[in-house]
Amino acid sequence: MIALTQKNSIMPCTKLIKLLIYIAFILTGLKANAQVAILQNAIDKLESYKNFSYEYVYKQKEVFSDTLIYNQKFVLLKTPEDKAFGYFFRHELKYGDAKVTSTDLYNGTDLISLFPRDSTYNTRNVQAITFSQSLPGELNWIKTFLKKHPSKIAQSNDTSFNSINSYHLIVNTKDTIINKDHLYVRIHLFIDKATGLPVGKLTRSRTADFGKEVTNYYTEETYFNYKIDQDNINVASFAMPEGFHAPKEKPKEQSALLTQGMIAPDWTLYDTDGKKASLSQMKGKVVLLDFFFVGCVYCMNTLAPLDNLHEKYKNKNLVILSISDRDSKKLVTAFKKAQCIKNQMFPNARDVANLYQVTAAPTFYFIDQEGKIANIVDGYSEDFETKMSAIIDSLLKKS
Repeated sequence: MIALTQKNSIMPCTKLIKLLIYIAFILTGLKANAQVAILQNAIDKLESYKNFSYEYVYKQKEVFSDTLIYNQKFVLLKTPEDKAFGYFFRHELKYGDAKVTSTDLYNGTDLISLFPRDSTYNTRNVQAITFSQSLPGELNWIKTFLKKHPSKIAQSNDTSFNSINSYHLIVNTKDTIINKDHLYVRIHLFIDKATGLPVGKLTRSRTADFGKEVTNYYTEETYFNYKIDQDNINVASFAMPEGFHAPKEKPKEQSALLTQGMIAPDWTLYDTDGKKASLSQMKGKVVLLDFFFVGCVYCMNTLAPLDNLHEKYKNKNLVILSISDRDSKKLVTAFKKAQCIKNQMFPNARDVANLYQVTAAPTFYFIDQEGKIANIVDGYSEDFETKMSAIIDSLLKKS
């Protein structure tokens, strides 16, 4: 009799727990659907306009860098016949305290970049990348992601963004554990409850995708000054203005790197620890000069291979020296610490970069034991480490 009573009391509790879980699941799904509906409403609202423009400020903060700030403006004209994007657009960008604005124009063909400083332009096939930075591009990417991963939108309460009463949507585009390290990317989207238009987007992430160490990143975009269906926005607004011309082609000898076999120019620099060094001190060793700058994507790709080379040859007659032509001691020191870089690094070395006629990063010079330029590698490739090892091995055999 007692056993029967216990069994009857357990069954209703089990059913109740299942019911509560089911209700919670339904409520979570309803809230997610409601948030997707808010996102879709913002997309529909923008698409309903013949044209619109807005301004925004983009801020990026990295653990090893000062905050980067870009002031930007997008102007978009609805163009259904354009099969690529459905818009013609103009993107204006001003970096930090710069007084000159650079402008990109798309009018159904390639992207035209204008440079007011010298009234030149060039044509590039990167219009898709630029459009992806616009609100239609960003919102539709989030929508497509959620369609494939509907559970990745998180519950959130309405909040205030820059004193604007806003819906708050959180999308987890990455959330995983690798080597006991929690890696994630979370996008916080804020939409004005009164207008239905985005007012801000925050991205918080912890990732090893950029560089060789796990790093925290933070970006913030603030959208404002919307203008809708302006009478003066038409196809002519996206044509290249008069007075711009293609840049004059520079003679090849002006941009060529130094010649193999010549004596490498000497230099004296101070590293991030304040230690004085010169190339002449390295005579008798194989020297690898790595010209880089913080924020260079391909430079970041070389960090892990260079670290591997440092370990592989640390007891050999090789030194690796990383030289930045534009970064401060404070920035390079923080960068070296955050990325756990083992070789010597030298900041504020524009004169040395000019001496070696370096115009792009990364660029690598191999100096042999006699102080002569033995080889030059320009840029990064998938076989970077293998290629660099082969050159180092051939030079070390000569000693």
